[in-house]
Amino acid sequence: MKTNYNIIVLLLFSFCIFGQNELSPEQVLEDYTIFKEIITTGHPSLYEYTSKAQWDSIFYDFEQTRIKDLTESKELFKSINSIAKNAYDGHLVIYHPKMDTVPALFPLLLKIIDGKLYTDTDDFGIPLGAEITSIESIKSNIIIQEFLKYAASDGYNLNKKYRQIEKEFGILYYYEYGEKESFIVKYSINNSELRTIEIVPESFESLENRYPKRSSHFAMYHGNTDRVEHFKNTLAEKWPFVYYMDSIKSGVLTVNSFGLDPKEFKSRLVDLFKDIKKKRVSNLILDIRQNIGGYRINAINLFSFLTEKPFEQRISESTVTDTLPKKRYVIHTMADYNEFFKRYFASAEKKFGRWILTKDHAQEEMIPYKKPFKGKVYVLIGGNTFSAASAFALNAKNCQEITLVGNETGGGYYFHTAQYSALYKLPNSKIMVRVPFVKIDKYVLDKTVPKGSGVLPDIEVELTVEDLIDGIDSQLDYIVKHLIEKQKKHGNTVHNE
Repeated sequence: MKTNYNIIVLLLFSFCIFGQNELSPEQVLEDYTIFKEIITTGHPSLYEYTSKAQWDSIFYDFEQTRIKDLTESKELFKSINSIAKNAYDGHLVIYHPKMDTVPALFPLLLKIIDGKLYTDTDDFGIPLGAEITSIESIKSNIIIQEFLKYAASDGYNLNKKYRQIEKEFGILYYYEYGEKESFIVKYSINNSELRTIEIVPESFESLENRYPKRSSHFAMYHGNTDRVEHFKNTLAEKWPFVYYMDSIKSGVLTVNSFGLDPKEFKSRLVDLFKDIKKKRVSNLILDIRQNIGGYRINAINLFSFLTEKPFEQRISESTVTDTLPKKRYVIHTMADYNEFFKRYFASAEKKFGRWILTKDHAQEEMIPYKKPFKGKVYVLIGGNTFSAASAFALNAKNCQEITLVGNETGGGYYFHTAQYSALYKLPNSKIMVRVPFVKIDKYVLDKTVPKGSGVLPDIEVELTVEDLIDGIDSQLDYIVKHLIEKQKKHGNTVHNE
């Protein structure tokens, strides 16, 4: 069975980008120096969370103590990740060098709940929802802590990191601990006595085939016994789609991506909202929990269907360089940086070594659609809600009529870096580094939110171990039950869908 879905493709990219060629001290130093110069001369928010003095200390410590012990690209990769994490930037991503073959990997599909690991399937004789307490005598909390450096996120929030670790656990284990012939796993069921089992690694293809069968994809909640079909038609569906819960007069609009052709995206939204209006739904539940972003205009167009007033997203955009640093090591960009800079920042104010633009070039687009939805809107958000999707969530947060339900987004609340990124390849290790060059300060109404947060839900709903075992989408279920109670108060008899 071939599961050629967008999420799996992303995982496959991660799995196929690892090499471990040997490096001389001179080669290690050259690659590290290039990386250091790129981020110190080009990253626009390097000192937002970590001061220059702290960065100097981080670099000094690495150069004086750790760099001399590195002899392979895999070790340099781990070190560069450990350094890059101090930027607290979800768009600053370190990729592995490509490899020809993928090793057999740790096979369990896991879910992180309350900082602990739980099985997301019932494979290998371990029941669904069992807590994994250790792997190869390493406690699970230590493993999670080590894996955090591989998962980039805006600010201090862990939700996006946890979601990435869940998706990529097998390859991250390989990155951190190397290839294994078998794994000694300790687990418990309902806090019972620890049990021990030995399991063997599994091919990527086998992991790929089992991935859609995770309980946390909630096929059971939606009454679908075919988990693969459910995954294909829901989480892996890129285009927006809607389904209805007639008994509570509600529609659920799922938007998993903004990375789609804007013209076609807008056209589909028009058709979907026509159908929503035709159905005369009172409540719209908008699910963007799996939306990692894409084209900003798509997020703007979607919000235009939910508001009756003009809205704002940004108060400024800025960059710290007018030329692309270390340009000869760039292997991919969306456009030439010089042309990009001339188009956006040539007329910007320069202050303290930063070019600052205070006029949002997309502001004219941020107006209501001619016939917006006028019922009650709930927006489901989570750790995977990132970049343009997090900006959409902030628009919803700024609107008092909309209720956000779920978990903190992976995208930053006050600012994030994006808009123009370049992908670099370091010459010796072949490690790839994606660096963003524009800092985007956002329009926010609630300025009491702590710096380093994502967009916070109005109502936080966590997935419990019991919900995982029962296959219940706790966040969507919260809204459904709320609407049932709301209708009961108005004297209507309803049935759960």
